[in-house]
Amino acid sequence: MHRNTPLFRPLLAAWLLAAAAGGAATAGGAEVDARIAPAADAASSGSIRVVGAWSRSTAPGASVGVVYFEVINAGAADTLLAIECPAAERAEMHATARADGIMKMRPVASVDIPAGGRLAFRPGGLHAMLIGIKQPLAEGGRLPVTLVFRRAGKLRFEAAIQGLGTADPPPVTNPPPASAVLPPPADFRLAVWPQRAESPALRLVDFDGRSRQLADYRGRVLVIFFGFVRCPDACPAQLFKLALAMKRLGPVSEHMRVLFVTLDPERDTPQVLKGYVTAFDPRFVGLTGSTADIDRAAMSFYVEYARVARGADYSIDHSTSTFVLDARGRLRLVGTLDTTVEDWVHDLGLLAAE
Repeated sequence: MHRNTPLFRPLLAAWLLAAAAGGAATAGGAEVDARIAPAADAASSGSIRVVGAWSRSTAPGASVGVVYFEVINAGAADTLLAIECPAAERAEMHATARADGIMKMRPVASVDIPAGGRLAFRPGGLHAMLIGIKQPLAEGGRLPVTLVFRRAGKLRFEAAIQGLGTADPPPVTNPPPASAVLPPPADFRLAVWPQRAESPALRLVDFDGRSRQLADYRGRVLVIFFGFVRCPDACPAQLFKLALAMKRLGPVSEHMRVLFVTLDPERDTPQVLKGYVTAFDPRFVGLTGSTADIDRAAMSFYVEYARVARGADYSIDHSTSTFVLDARGRLRLVGTLDTTVEDWVHDLGLLAAE
C-alpha cells in the first residue's frame, strides 16, 4: 500500500501518536537538567527558595531566550504572579505541551505553588520565556531574574548561562573497552516504525550549499529531527540529548549522522543554521531549502507544523518525533522528547552493530 493513500495516512498518524504516548518517560527532561553545568547559587525570600537556575546561550539573531529553575515552598500556599528580567523587553511564563502530536508553547498567567510543594521550570515543560532580549545571552554570563509572588513578594536570583551544546557528560572512571560498551540487548526501546511502511524521502540543501538526499548518507545510521533555530525549549533540549548520546557512543558514533531540518527557512539562513547545529556537535548537519521542499520533506515524515503569530514576531508549533534510519536507508525507529540519553545510546548502538 502506498503511504499517501487516504486510508494509510490517518492510520500511520494514529500509530505515531500512540508510539509517542507509549514511549514517554518522565526521566527524559530531568536527565537533560542533570547534565547541564552547575547552575547559579540558591536564593530565598521567606519560605520560598529558588535553586538550580540556568539559561542557554542564544543562537545568532535570536530574539527570545529561556530560563529554567526550581521553586521550593516550605511555607503556606503561594502563587507565582510574574517574572521580570532587565535583559529582555518582557518575560512570560510559558508551558510546553503536546497536543495531537504537536508541541505548542503557550503563555501562563500565574502558577499556584501548594504548601510544602515544589515547582520545576525545565526543558519540555513550564519555563520562563524572555521576549525581546536586548543583547545575546553569552555562555559563562549571569542573567538577573526576579520572581513576583502573591505572598512572598519579590525574589531576585541569577541564572548561569550555559552553552548550547558544550556541557560534557560526567567523566567515566575506568571505562570498559569499546567491545563492551554496546551489549546486545534483546529489544529496541524506541518505537519501531511499521515494518511494511515505506521509508520517507527528502531533497534539501545543507548549510554549505550542497544538495542532499537520504541516499547520500547510506552506510551510516541517520537521526533526523525537524525544528527551528529560535525554538527556546524543545529543539535545543532534543539536540543536546542527541549530542550526549553521540559522545557516549564514542568511536561508534563516527558511523552516524544527526540531521536537523529547519522549519523556518526564512530566518534560519545557512550561516545561522551551521552555527547553531555545530554548537551541539561539529558532526551535526543542518538542512534547509525552499518552503515547498521543506513542506514535502515534512509531509514525507508525517511532521506537522504551523507558523503562529507572536505580536510582531512569530513562532512555530511543530511535532517533535525524532526519526532513525539504519545504514541501508530504512526508517526503523521513532523517538520522542521523553526518550532518555540511555535509550538513545542503547538503540543507536544496536543499529550500528547490525
